Amino acid sequence: MIKLKDLLELKTMVYTDTVKPKHQKKMDKVTELFHNDLTLPMVSPPENDSKQTLDELKKLQSVKLDKMVVNDGDDIVEAFKPLIEKFDVNISDEYLTQIKKESSKFIHTLKYHYNRPRPYQVAKFYNMDLDGVELASMKTPSYPSGHAVQGYLFGEILSRFNPENATEYRRVGEDIAHSRIVAKAHYPSDKEYGKKISKVLFTGIKKWSL
Repeated sequence: MIKLKDLLELKTMVYTDTVKPKHQKKMDKVTELFHNDLTLPMVSPPENDSKQTLDELKKLQSVKLDKMVVNDGDDIVEAFKPLIEKFDVNISDEYLTQIKKESSKFIHTLKYHYNRPRPYQVAKFYNMDLDGVELASMKTPSYPSGHAVQGYLFGEILSRFNPENATEYRRVGEDIAHSRIVAKAHYPSDKEYGKKISKVLFTGIKKWSL
């Protein structure tokens, strides 16, 4: 049972009270590969004190931590390299790295707009131990999952370049998104919203090479 004082704190909790300067710089950046005036779907996350959030925390608690899965999905460009090399896809590391950097503009804008606390922050109110891991790439608000956005986005980009192997690229994208659930870094709803955003970003690409 949560005390009333704690419940009020839970209800109003956000990830952070300040925007890191390096993240503000990303949000202010003018992109070259994407249209800058994209209309992103605005879908609020479940409330901190909602049944859905509690159910999602319980789901995270039931997921077995696998550090290998987490580490394999942490570097998005590297995660796709084996398939790029296997199928000899005509796409450069530089282009994918630039896509990753520029997509962060939209991801961070949404993250700080919703400012959703990470699962571990909310879990403590329910005395839940998620048994997660903490990586340098997890130092932002939770919603949407940036790895989900970029994993799904890369899967679609590579499918465009090499459609006969689209299933393989999309599988890796899904694996990357799921790795953040395995890490207990994101709620499932962060992942699903990330997938929605990836579709918009894919349609917003205006340059397919550097």
